[in-house]
Amino acid sequence: MQALERVKTTSRVLRYLVIAFGALIVSGVGVALFASGQNWLSVGDEQLAVLVQSGAISGSAAAALLVPVGVFFILGIYWLQRLFGAYAAGCFFSDASMTCYLWLVWLKVASFAYQLLLPLISASLAQSDGPIDASIVIDAGTVAELTVLLLIVHILREAQRINEENKGFV
Repeated sequence: MQALERVKTTSRVLRYLVIAFGALIVSGVGVALFASGQNWLSVGDEQLAVLVQSGAISGSAAAALLVPVGVFFILGIYWLQRLFGAYAAGCFFSDASMTCYLWLVWLKVASFAYQLLLPLISASLAQSDGPIDASIVIDAGTVAELTVLLLIVHILREAQRINEENKGFV
């Protein structure tokens, strides 16, 4: 019983840390957006920042391209804190925790897909006299991470289904 309470307490603390971390990052991005002349904040592999600095793409177009990244981040923080909230309530293998986990996995998949498309989109929007260098980088670690996350989702769903079947027999 004490171990369960420790897990609940740890989950509660992690939930608050996730919220604080998310608020800190959003605040930092807000400061960077409203402080003139700041280019110390970059997302991704710097290709978009190079296009903005060279004048090939406007700052507002670059900001519009990064809106989905912000949405993925905010939704990720939301669903992660909800997952830890479910854990803090003792709902480890519930539908609520599975929903949170599924959202986190699909957000990761969507973010990965968008990060692949971002260099192509930014290069197509760039206005330059010469060719624009756009490279797509696929990190093997990220692909492995996505594969493992999807396998975990499958295993958790099967375990949840078996658990519900077992409850039906009792």
